[in-house]
Amino acid sequence: MIGPWFVRTVGDGDTHRARTEHWTADGRAQIRPICDPTTLFTALNREPVAVPYYDDHRCPGCLAAAHTRAPYRPRHLALVR
Repeated sequence: MIGPWFVRTVGDGDTHRARTEHWTADGRAQIRPICDPTTLFTALNREPVAVPYYDDHRCPGCLAAAHTRAPYRPRHLALVR
């Protein structure tokens, strides 16, 4: 599952999807973005954003990761009577 959006700065392309998020006791989110999991930043927003208001604020790297498909896994179905 791909995480929600978090704002690093108000610049274009600097709103990222969270690979991991850690919430501190004072309500701040420490985010590792999907586009660069080695980076850690404190999000400006206190609540996760489902859909950023402006399209140009979304990180292109996080968008690309959101549109890649997971490797194919065969589905196992069960018959229930």
